[in-house]
Amino acid sequence: MISSEELRKGQVSAPFEVLVAVIVMGFVILAGTYALKNLSENTCLGDKRKEMGDLVSSLRDVVLGSDLTFRNITFQTKACFNAKAESIQLNIYNEQSRCTAYCGSGVSCVLLEYVYNDEVKQQRKYPIPPICTGLPPTINFITVNAECGILPDDPWTLVDPVTQKIIEPGRYRLFRAETAAGTTTANFCFLKSK
Repeated sequence: MISSEELRKGQVSAPFEVLVAVIVMGFVILAGTYALKNLSENTCLGDKRKEMGDLVSSLRDVVLGSDLTFRNITFQTKACFNAKAESIQLNIYNEQSRCTAYCGSGVSCVLLEYVYNDEVKQQRKYPIPPICTGLPPTINFITVNAECGILPDDPWTLVDPVTQKIIEPGRYRLFRAETAAGTTTANFCFLKSK
């Protein structure tokens, strides 16, 4: 039989044991939540990296391919942090150090970048390293509908990803525009579905 003294000690220590159990459970829940958040962010960044790689591959196919090459691109990547603070950009650089760092060499280069402007810390982050496209820096995207054969009622709008500084999620069509006689610069049509 349990003596009254032992019963009293058990009743006194029980609240402390429950308190310790609650504290331990709180730490487990907190650590689990943190791990799930990191897993979710890393999965999102991996998906975004794949989508960016597919976009670069399509750009290369059209820009470096034959005149008849065209690509339909679905770029539906979701925001990994804050949709208002992040963007995908196609940027042309004339900086040898940057081009050497991401493309291996060159004085000028075209990089596809995932940029996150952290307004709280007032800094610009690159959660995914810029991707070297291997495209010529003289790439020219058409901004006149008629030059790409777009009529007013077509379901496409022209996009110049270099000057607009953002590639939004959506469906795109990319092809080479007709080059005027005597012109050495190739022109490209980058269309976004309405």
